[in-house]
Amino acid sequence: MFLLTKMVAACFVVSFASADSGEPKIKPFQFTSYLNLGMRESVHCAVVYGDPPFEFSWFKDGQLLTGILDTSVRKTDDFTSNLVISKVDANSNGNYTCKVSNSKGFDEMSAILAPNWKISVRMNFLWIATVLSLVIIFVSSGPGEPKIKSFHFSNELELGMRETVHCNVLYGDTPLEFSWFKDGQRLTDGQDISIGKTDDYGSRLVISKVNSDSNGNYTCKVSNSKGFDEKSAVLLVKGVCEQSSM
Repeated sequence: MFLLTKMVAACFVVSFASADSGEPKIKPFQFTSYLNLGMRESVHCAVVYGDPPFEFSWFKDGQLLTGILDTSVRKTDDFTSNLVISKVDANSNGNYTCKVSNSKGFDEMSAILAPNWKISVRMNFLWIATVLSLVIIFVSSGPGEPKIKSFHFSNELELGMRETVHCNVLYGDTPLEFSWFKDGQRLTDGQDISIGKTDDYGSRLVISKVNSDSNGNYTCKVSNSKGFDEKSAVLLVKGVCEQSSM
């Protein structure tokens, strides 16, 4: 029994040691790999641990993001900042960085956005403009069924950390209905779990402190009058002692 107690204590020491300094740690973010012109893109810069208050800054190719057409930045809560590009175009290409700082230090993460469009430079300019217009019209109108961007949990989650995932719609007709599930069971607000819409195109799942019970397969389902889409991701917490250790 004494040995088991020491093993359990060791697991918790390892899990919390890295968070003691109070410096912010950001969860990596990524852009959708199949973005097309005219689609809507949204990424979130989420702090998994650290002492608030936090200051968030967004950069594109090393330049602070301010006053860019079709691009907006806002805090969704004390731990998260949201970058939205309402309509992706060729000028959206670039390396985007989120920097988070507090009184103890800072952290930053970057990701590259590269929409899928390939047009020969030898084409006539008028023909190019016509094609781009048709693509944008097709994508923005679309069949109306929702299309969700894939989400993922951090692979560095430890006991007691905060985790946030976002279910964002790339295109589809509003209004949209969002539902979250864990291992096939519908999720509702409860202890250490909160669910809420961030805007008409997004929903957020927050686990304030992950533990062994947080492990599982999480699914977001989005539906409207034209159909539905759903995406899933598995959450695994590091530093959780196995029962077999007994």
